[in-house]
Amino acid sequence: MEKRMVKCLVCGAVFEEGADVCPVCGVGPENFEPVEASDSTFSKDTDEKFVILGGGPAGRAAAQAVRERNTEAVITIITMEDEIPYNRPMLTKALLKDHSGDALAIEAADWYEKNRIYMMKGTRALSIDTAGKQVALELSDGSHGATQYDKLIYTLGAFCFVAPIKGSELEHVVTVRNIADTVRIRDIVKDRDVKNVVCIGGGVMGLEGASTMNDEGFNVTVLETSSGLLHRQLDDKASSMLKDIAESKGVKIITNAKISEITGDAVVLEDGTSCPAELVLMSTGMRPYTQLAEEAGIAVDRWVVANERMETSAGSVYAAGDCAVVNGQPQAFWAQAEETGRIAGANAAGDDVVYEPIGSALVMHAFGTAVFSLGTNGKGPDGNPDPKYRCESEADEKAGTYSARYYDGSNLVGAILVGDISAMPELTKQIDF
Repeated sequence: MEKRMVKCLVCGAVFEEGADVCPVCGVGPENFEPVEASDSTFSKDTDEKFVILGGGPAGRAAAQAVRERNTEAVITIITMEDEIPYNRPMLTKALLKDHSGDALAIEAADWYEKNRIYMMKGTRALSIDTAGKQVALELSDGSHGATQYDKLIYTLGAFCFVAPIKGSELEHVVTVRNIADTVRIRDIVKDRDVKNVVCIGGGVMGLEGASTMNDEGFNVTVLETSSGLLHRQLDDKASSMLKDIAESKGVKIITNAKISEITGDAVVLEDGTSCPAELVLMSTGMRPYTQLAEEAGIAVDRWVVANERMETSAGSVYAAGDCAVVNGQPQAFWAQAEETGRIAGANAAGDDVVYEPIGSALVMHAFGTAVFSLGTNGKGPDGNPDPKYRCESEADEKAGTYSARYYDGSNLVGAILVGDISAMPELTKQIDF
């Protein structure tokens, strides 16, 4: 019996019907809509070897797209992690939870077996020879090897940028990008008798981590170097309201923070303020994995450059997901990663499919509230309000709710919701990109 699938209108994730919440962004089923099965009729069975670098959503989607069009090809996913592709955004929502046993897996392990998709886990790609169509590898046992390909799909994703702060190399300073990081956090909490946690960075991952640790009973401080929380996604009013809500839960928020150093038991600011910390969560941005592509002579402009068919500058090499930029636009959100992966896999298999840009919505549940943002936040490149945008807003400080709609002429080009985010599906459909 064919599985019935639904799509989350908020983040764009597609998954099997019956889920209580979206496995990616956590919203409820009122934000889901049925999706039809792929209507692609393209089919071309060959004995080609498809090698996919990276075990995230883009890589998994690429593998599926290839197999749907080619029942005979050899498909291999090479990933540095010891896990099959999983819902990475859920990590910061449950930092201390045991995520072993494929608890967050996008597809169960037998899905890869049924589709004859070979997983090379714990394997690092060392270099790409685009002329010889070969990838050099460091295998899970430490030995070296290589694999040939006919088509290569580059979906290596991104890594956590560690700010150059004195003491950032200490053992109790952790970035959160994979399941291994959450295991490390649990070990630190146990071994160091953690009572105080400092989260460096007031972005989505930093705030979700702060909220999780606050819920677990730790004393939490958030240090944000800019003037407000989520300053790229929210306007000043929403950012201020979110700060007030977090502080009402007992979380200390310090904006415009200038960090001097991290010590064994504190994070020290330049003004001498000492924030106690037996555990430091570093969330200071992401950087795409482009080194292998660049060394192979594939065009890179901060991200791996791809066209609307996800083709790179190298023949038979495609790129998708967090590491790719399409027509100047990074593809860092979940729905973008999955869709660019699907497009890359389809075209690598010989189909002719063009990527239609997907908007990048922010959805966050933290500190007992919810936040949604899509499109412009009404600010210009300098971070100040741009007068070309007309704003219609409503705020209820007592209820902790805020709604703002930004217009360019008569077109809705941005929306922000705090507290009551029930209008998400409607606004997502209305916003003009």
